[in-house]
Amino acid sequence: MDTRTIILLLAIGSFLFFLLLLLDQFRKEPSQRIPYWAGAKFLQAVGSLILFERGPTPEFATIASANTLLLLGCAYEAWAVCYLVGHRVGRQVHAPVALAIVAVCLATFWLPPPNRAAVVFAVHTVFYALPAVVLLRHNRAGSLLRWVLGASYLLVTLLFLAHVLWLAVDVAQSFQPFGAIIYAVMVPSIYGIMIVSGFSMLLLAKDKSDSELEAAQASLRSKDEQYRRKLERLNKTDALTGIANRRHFDAVLTREYARHTRSGEKLSLILADVDHFKAFNDCYGHVAGDDCLRRIGGILAANASRATDLAARYGGEEFACILPMTDLDGACAIAEQIRRALEDLAIPHQGSSTAGVVTASFGVATMRCTTDRTFSEVVAVADKLLYAAKSSGRNCVQCLAVKD
Repeated sequence: MDTRTIILLLAIGSFLFFLLLLLDQFRKEPSQRIPYWAGAKFLQAVGSLILFERGPTPEFATIASANTLLLLGCAYEAWAVCYLVGHRVGRQVHAPVALAIVAVCLATFWLPPPNRAAVVFAVHTVFYALPAVVLLRHNRAGSLLRWVLGASYLLVTLLFLAHVLWLAVDVAQSFQPFGAIIYAVMVPSIYGIMIVSGFSMLLLAKDKSDSELEAAQASLRSKDEQYRRKLERLNKTDALTGIANRRHFDAVLTREYARHTRSGEKLSLILADVDHFKAFNDCYGHVAGDDCLRRIGGILAANASRATDLAARYGGEEFACILPMTDLDGACAIAEQIRRALEDLAIPHQGSSTAGVVTASFGVATMRCTTDRTFSEVVAVADKLLYAAKSSGRNCVQCLAVKD
């Protein structure tokens, strides 16, 4: 098979590859398309066709046009390979490079044909070496496709380099047989390597697409998990105060009572009610009332601060604290801390007959959990103590340890 026939086959193969890539690009979303690749094959096809159609004594314009298109196609293919391995080439790079290629091809007008060919082949060598280096140097995952494709480009680089060296030293007739051998091997080898590298790039593009799909799916799973956790947190949290809501309070109290039943430890519960809160809302408005409840919730959370403790809004202006493995003295001390902290906030309350500031009453119950009791008993005891505190003048703490 002569060189001219191989050039024609290269043109046909590149054009068919261009059509295949064009169809593939139209089927994909814009974000999944591989830039430069289809354009590279089209430029290579047209450049090879011009070389095939040239006469025995082609004009410089014909040779320069063919070389420019082939070099541009080679550069664009290098950019496509860079994109496939995660190195996007922007317009600020490929546009100046394209202009430089055109300038180099025009500048060869003043060179004799052998030197002109040497310059063109040297530029080809650079653009085939670039994807070889990118593929082989950045193949940390050990991808077989990258090794095959990188080796293909490296072999083409070596063939072009050998031809450049031959053109550079071709000053004697003794080198003519060697040059003829290089050229005879180079053209069909490039044709075969192009076929291998073309299909390797297709497979590499598929791998990249699959990896991006897996990454997108992993991202969706991560977002779903984040939304699930956020929803779970919202289901457990009181929207106004930011502490636990009644539903979460009931679930935690049920769980802790069962755990304390097994361990035999004491469980304490604090119930609190803001004194004269309706009068506060009537006097200052609901916006101020909401702000007051938020600040009280912050005080409870700051004092029921162990990992096992739970501060919750029990309902309306009522609050609760679950204190696992806490005896009566410890629970009463925490309730008193909360009472004093609220009083120290000094939130004005002109409608209170207890004090000139917002206060609260507390009921504290401690119980040793057993199987013949239920968690509702400790709630009932704490509730009675809360009302006893209100009956005793409010702004105080009533405590009781339920007898075993």
